[in-house]
Amino acid sequence: MTKQLIISLSLLVASSAAALADASPKDYIYTRRNSVSNDSSKISKSLPDDSLLSPTPSPKKKSHFSFADVKNWCRDNDVADNLSVSFTLGTGGLGLEVSTPLTRRARLRTGVEWIPSFKIPMTFELSSFSENGESHDVSHIQQMVKDIMGLDMDDKVVMDAKPNMINYKLLVDIFPFRNNNHWHVTAGFYLGSPVVGRAKNSRSETQTLVGVNIYNRAYRYFTSPDFDPYMVAIGNGNYLDPELAKEYHDDFERYGSVGIHIGNFKDGKPYLMQPTKDGRVSAKATTNNFRPYIGFGYAGTVGKDRRLELGFDAGVLFWGGAPNVILHDGINMTKDLVDIRGKVGDYMDIMKALPVYPLINFKISYTIF
Repeated sequence: MTKQLIISLSLLVASSAAALADASPKDYIYTRRNSVSNDSSKISKSLPDDSLLSPTPSPKKKSHFSFADVKNWCRDNDVADNLSVSFTLGTGGLGLEVSTPLTRRARLRTGVEWIPSFKIPMTFELSSFSENGESHDVSHIQQMVKDIMGLDMDDKVVMDAKPNMINYKLLVDIFPFRNNNHWHVTAGFYLGSPVVGRAKNSRSETQTLVGVNIYNRAYRYFTSPDFDPYMVAIGNGNYLDPELAKEYHDDFERYGSVGIHIGNFKDGKPYLMQPTKDGRVSAKATTNNFRPYIGFGYAGTVGKDRRLELGFDAGVLFWGGAPNVILHDGINMTKDLVDIRGKVGDYMDIMKALPVYPLINFKISYTIF
């Protein structure tokens, strides 16, 4: 009985061991065929069962361009693959600009140009004209103003003119020659203030201009149709002697009004510019604020690294015809007056002959990258 029990326990242990052996990882046999001989070699390798079922992960695909891709494309196609900074000097004044390629045969430039502020003194002589258009020497008027008001009047007025040209520019250079990247043609525009110049009297002229105003007010009073020599009040209930009042009346009619004889109206009548109430005279030159540009240019590199470049540009700026020079009283010297006197007349003749503004600029450029 005991012997049978021992045999039964032995069989139970053996069956349990066999079950555990079936649950453990198995050795798998792989056969790799030799490409040279027909013999097969066996390779034994222990692997977990699930490793044979899992697929090998595939590499991820790019869903969009990276910055590096864009940079490489620009470099390969010569688009915005470098940036240059330039300093310009010419009839447009001083300038700063940056430029970069658009294609292999086109380049974009943008920047600013300005003419530094400086004074151009212009001298105008005072003149007087009676109602019949007769001109007189202003020395008699100077003496009259001195006697009546105690003011010293000069016989001329100095005005200081200043340029006012500050422009933003956007230009495109086209290189028309396939094997030559030096010559280019240019088109674009300038954008700036419509006022391209101003002029006003210097401070030293204030006394003279105030004297002109006082004289002209007295002239209008003594030559008005309602003038009565017996009723010229001089203050505190007193009146000017009628005989003296008549003398002043005759003098004012003979001498006429006084002002700056700029030129004549188209009908031949002289135009006298007279000061404002506060004793000022001024003018401004205006054009269109949008000014198209066309031109051409040349540039070549200097030095071994080819970063430094020297060149020039020449072209014309279309500012909408001759500038309008408008005085403080609204008279347009360009359209309303003829026979303009002195240096101002010379300037006006040049502006009327050039409905476009010539631009010639020399420049030096440096390629940053």
